[in-house]
Parts: sequence; C-alpha cells; structure tokens
Amino acid sequence: QQRRCCCNGRAIDAEHSEKSHPLVVEIIMSLAALLSTALILLDINQSYSFTCVRNAPSQMMQRHAIIDMQAAQCSSANNRDAMYTQAKIDYSAANEYIHAHYSISQYFPHNDCIEAIHDGRRLQESYHNEREMLKDNGLAIVASPMPTTPINWSERDSIQQYYLPELEKIINRLFPEKIIHLSFWNPMMRGESLEISRHQDQLLHTPTANIASLVHIDTDVGAYEKIQDVLAIIDNNRIQRNDSSVSSSSSACDDVANAIVSEKKRFAILNFWRNIGETPVSRAPLSIYSTRYDGDVAFPDAAPIAEDSKWYMFPDATKDEVIVFYQYDRERNQASDLWHCAIELEENESDDCVHRRESLDIRAFIVFDEEVSSHTDRFSSDRSRPILSLEESGCFCDEQAAKRTQGEGE
Repeated sequence: QQRRCCCNGRAIDAEHSEKSHPLVVEIIMSLAALLSTALILLDINQSYSFTCVRNAPSQMMQRHAIIDMQAAQCSSANNRDAMYTQAKIDYSAANEYIHAHYSISQYFPHNDCIEAIHDGRRLQESYHNEREMLKDNGLAIVASPMPTTPINWSERDSIQQYYLPELEKIINRLFPEKIIHLSFWNPMMRGESLEISRHQDQLLHTPTANIASLVHIDTDVGAYEKIQDVLAIIDNNRIQRNDSSVSSSSSACDDVANAIVSEKKRFAILNFWRNIGETPVSRAPLSIYSTRYDGDVAFPDAAPIAEDSKWYMFPDATKDEVIVFYQYDRERNQASDLWHCAIELEENESDDCVHRRESLDIRAFIVFDEEVSSHTDRFSSDRSRPILSLEESGCFCDEQAAKRTQGEGE
C-alpha cells in the first residue's frame, strides 16, 4: 500500500510539472495506472498466499522452517552439508511400531512429509577418513573394490567364500580396537522387481525382498529381555567363514553372553549395504537418518532433534563401494539406531532407461574388548522395555506388514 502511494505521488508531481508536454504527461499517467494495478494484484496474491500458509497444518509449517534453517546453516558451513535434493519420507510404520511397543503416540511429528536430503559424500570429505565419519555421524561410505572372483549374490556359499573376507577387511579398517567376537548375519538381496523369498529357499540361496520404502530400523535390540535372545536370532541367521580369525561359532554364544552381561563389554550391530548392479544407483537410493538427541538420551526414550538430525544419501553408489551404518551400539555416545529407507528421486523414478536398483545388505554383530560405563550403558537392566511380549511383537509386525499394499517395500 505504501509503494502504491509513492508511485501515484510521483505521477501527480509529473502531471503538474510537465503541463507544457501533454503527450508526455499522458504516457506517464498511463504507466502509473498500469503499475498501480499490478501492485494491487500483487498484494492480493500475497494476502491469499499468507492466508493459505496460515491455515496450513502447523507441523508442516514447522518442518519447512526447519528445512530452510538447515539450508541456511549449511551455507555458513562451507557447504559441506548443503541440501542435495528433497524426497518424501514415510514415517507411518515407525510411528505405529513405537506407539504399539512404547506407548508414545507420535514419535516422529508427522507420518509423511518432504524432507531435505543431504550429500553424504560431501560431508565425508570434511573428515580425515571414513572412521572419523562413522564415529561422528553413524554412517560412512567405504571404497571396496569387487573381488577378482565373480560373486554369485544369490548363493549364500559364494557370499560366504568371497564377500565376507572383504567385509572383514573393512571392519578391521574401521575398528582398530580389539574385537573379541564377530558374526555376519541376515544377508538380503533387495530390488524393485524382487519379492520376499520362501523360507525353504533361504537355506542355500540368499533371501530376497523388495526395496524398503518405509522408514525403519533393522533390530530394536533394547526390546529383547536378554542378550541370549538376540544371540539366538543372530545364530539362526548367521553366515560365517569357517577360517575366520575372530571367534564366531555358535558354541561361543555363552562366552559372548557372559562378556556382555558380566564384563559389560561394548557390542554393536552394523549394516553393510552394497550396490550389486552394473551401474551406479540412480533409482530408489538408500537414505539414512543421522540422529541427534538432547542430552544423555537415545531411542526409544527420546525422539531425534529435528533441527540437528539430517537425512543423507550417497549419490551414485557403485559396486565398488559399501555404505556402512550403525543399527545399534551399547555405548550411548555413539550415534546409532539410524532410521533408513529407500527414497524416490523424481528426476529418475519415471525414466524407464534408468536401471532398477539391485543391492545386498548384511549385518555384522561385533563385540569389542571395551567396557561400557554405567552412565552410558544403553543395555542396562533398567533400560526402557516394550509393553508387548516378544510373541505379541511378532504378531504386531506381521499384522503391520499385511496392512501394506502387496508389492511395496517394507
């Protein structure tokens, strides 16, 4: 309104000062009228936009504000964490799980929304090595050239013989501290055209599943009553080299349990995710939520701080790289329990010429020769427990999966 008054005032002054030039005055008056009309329309549009935003859900407004704030923070941090793209993130299954198990009505403030996705490669460039990146953020990408012997990813024996030695090299690189136990378990081939494999096929062949499009964590370790329950699941799904230099046999389970319970040894679960296609991943890439909490708390006792936690992806991951991220760490100070999912990139999802994603993920259970302090122990006897029993939890997860449209990633 103030701008319109100024423009009209200048037009009136021109009319009085230019009486000797009627043509000039007429042109000026016409231009002023057009400008005034344009400004009126602009103000109307701005008022309408403000009304729409004011009436929008407050959570969505807050989320967009957070994304804008993160973008501003990234700009002032040498762009190491600049937003790479945006994607829709579906938190619905995670919220349902946490509500059913821990009676938290809305762990994440929304069931789905558009989130800023940051470039993990650019972030990692700011660290001296991938070990520092993993320690600070709970995720990293590691160079891992494919073995000279071709791996048949659909055969468990081939993975056991040729791929696990490569993973052991990565683990030794990432964790120079002494490891007293290592088990690999639950290998899974994922792809947009794959379906969940039948149980009888999993004894000799690698299990298969569709891409995981819903936000999830792989294992809620703290929910188990005893560490022996966790070790039993790992042992039932274990895939291990016979000549491994680290204790990993099923007969060692009692010793491992004793080390964890009596000696308070630190243990962790990490996921190793690899592109097994011939071309870099450009469809349905893996995205990982690097979580930050307020004070000495972690999942499930607190939700991540939205302003400090960020979604990352590693663009164009190749078959000669492995993405490593924490799924659990007994040490509270280590970023872990990283939520993750496959995301859709609008520029690639509708392009039939872009290769569909094929990947393999496998988990590692690691026990370190390191005692955890009682102040930072997430597996203490007084940790938060779910209200559902193990059997009830299994039924819930089955029911939750059945509700999803068949063919969608879980």
